[in-house]
Amino acid sequence: MVYKCAVIGCGRIGCGFDDNSKLIRTHAGAYYNNSKTILNALCDIDKSKLLKYGKKYHVTNLYTNYKEMLRNEKPELISICTLVDTHYNIVSEAIKNSARGIFLEKPIANSLSNARKINNLCKKNNTTLLIDYQRRFIPIYYKIKEWISARKFGNIQNVTVYYGGGVANTGSHIFDMLYFLFGNVKKINAKKSSNSSHNIYDSNLDIEIIFNNNITCSLRSIDITNYGVLEMDIFGTAGRLIIDMINHTVNNYVISKKKSLVYKQLTPKKFPAIKKIDEPIVNGLKHLLESMSKSKPSPCDGNQGYKSLELVVASLMSARKNKEVRLPLQSLDYVLSSK
Repeated sequence: MVYKCAVIGCGRIGCGFDDNSKLIRTHAGAYYNNSKTILNALCDIDKSKLLKYGKKYHVTNLYTNYKEMLRNEKPELISICTLVDTHYNIVSEAIKNSARGIFLEKPIANSLSNARKINNLCKKNNTTLLIDYQRRFIPIYYKIKEWISARKFGNIQNVTVYYGGGVANTGSHIFDMLYFLFGNVKKINAKKSSNSSHNIYDSNLDIEIIFNNNITCSLRSIDITNYGVLEMDIFGTAGRLIIDMINHTVNNYVISKKKSLVYKQLTPKKFPAIKKIDEPIVNGLKHLLESMSKSKPSPCDGNQGYKSLELVVASLMSARKNKEVRLPLQSLDYVLSSK
């Protein structure tokens, strides 16, 4: 079966990241290059983007109004690459027009209340939902999870993450991966960082997390206008992993067998090689198509998107109130202002 597809929002992740690149890093590029999908329509409020990417991808159905596009074209598979405060309304309209699958940019919604509504709508209408947390589509993170579960480097002593670019934008990626690797969170304590995110809508926060299994994690933010870092450092009782979450590489360290003067020392050991795959968004689309055909579960569905958003909201609430916040959250009405 070949699915008729549309992209709503032709900015960077929708279309722009593929400019002057041989790699496929956008929703439009993924649809255009997949034999099971036809990129049928594009929608954006910026007409210049529509003309540019309509020409590039040979799409003639170009719209500035998503409701009109959904009503006229009836796409079966839709990517929503717009600001987070539009997500619920667009998902609702897409389902109203019989969408079978939705590839939704993160975070899932601007509030937990709207996230729950999105999940309920998709469940009620049997619409497959995939949240674009791209590390879920990269095999090396499954190998890391396997190692953690098997205690390959002993018991986890501490986890530290270095990030920048705002707690909702970059932070939601981190929270999704922390939830994936370590499970549910018990409590969060956060404060505004002295290192700016340079986004008045999305601050950098320094955050302390305690998981239900009592693993502790610190998030430390930096100003990424100087240079970009997204790194997770996991200390176990028998070794250490340093994960570059930008380039998706791992430095593995084990306890050296060489005698030392006082303390045992760590020595590098190669992390198992992982078979090279397609670009993450290309692999994500493959997962979504498999989920729509019911052959495989979604690797990052709406429930997991909700969990990540809950951690973003809890961090913001903690920083605003200057106190610890326990999870799960009871209030669902806190609204993100991230752009």
